[in-house]
Amino acid sequence: MDLKNVTMKDIAKYTGVSTATVSRVLNDNYPVNIETKKKVLKAIEELNYEPNLVAKNLRSRKSNLVAIIVADIKNPYYVSIAKEIDDFLFEEGYNLITCSTDESLEKEATIIRLLLSKHIDGIVIAPSDSGKSNLTGLIEQQVPIVLVDRKTNDLSIPFVGTSNFKEAYNLTEYLINKGHEKIAVLTGKLNTSTGKERLEGFKMAMANYGLVVDETWIFNGDFDEKQAYEELSRFLKSNKDLPTALVSCNNLMTKGTILALNEENINIPEDISIVSFGAMENQELFTTRITCIEQDTRFMGRKVAELLLAQLKNKQKLKSIIVESTFIEGNSVKEWN
Repeated sequence: MDLKNVTMKDIAKYTGVSTATVSRVLNDNYPVNIETKKKVLKAIEELNYEPNLVAKNLRSRKSNLVAIIVADIKNPYYVSIAKEIDDFLFEEGYNLITCSTDESLEKEATIIRLLLSKHIDGIVIAPSDSGKSNLTGLIEQQVPIVLVDRKTNDLSIPFVGTSNFKEAYNLTEYLINKGHEKIAVLTGKLNTSTGKERLEGFKMAMANYGLVVDETWIFNGDFDEKQAYEELSRFLKSNKDLPTALVSCNNLMTKGTILALNEENINIPEDISIVSFGAMENQELFTTRITCIEQDTRFMGRKVAELLLAQLKNKQKLKSIIVESTFIEGNSVKEWN
């Protein structure tokens, strides 16, 4: 380690705590365990760390701008959350910038650099990768952050989301209770907490009921409509042995699934039953209504805005929030005997 250029990240690595914790000790603006605080202060002294006062002074320039960075702005799920955040924070004098990463870690990094150059006051983000975060620069410059929908490995950052594991388990259990044993799953990006937890919930339900997961029926849809369509289309064109049911791990992939099934004249639920994590937009207008978990995006957006505003006003209440979703029974599942 170059002791002439010690950073907050170096202090975090040296002490085994998060960069966010080091920042909180340095700024003394959020509560930190007394023993952890002593350890960090000792490391600061031993490594002769000097805070970046230039960056700190730059951060003092208030812009009244906040941003939400999401994976796919076409997804009505994220649009609804962003709308609620915008409505809430506009009343507090802030304007919202909405950015889409298209699930690209590189694009996410570029967006964050641009927002920092605009002296952004706070950021809401659904990270592209839960294990490889671009948030270090934001933490070092003391930009308030709230995670939405997806967690990172840094558990000190407040998070608002749903019970992905439990709700994917419940969807799968619903199919099993309807008599289905040959069940497929369409997964999201497995380098995100949502993708991983939903797949784990599916597998646990299958295991608890003594059912075997057929690896050829685990389809990778990457939370993307086109990817889901192409993945299912390839499978349907080359296979006669179909599962009796499928769990789709988000609403965009459900849409792609329906398109692929329609092209092959495979009917829901006569030929295959479908359940979805996330509701289809305007599905009440269609004959086939997909049984789904509907997330309370308005409530989620409000809680995200409250957590961000609490940081912007230097309040100390920063606990994460898990929002319960609603199970909606449609007509996309038939009894299997």
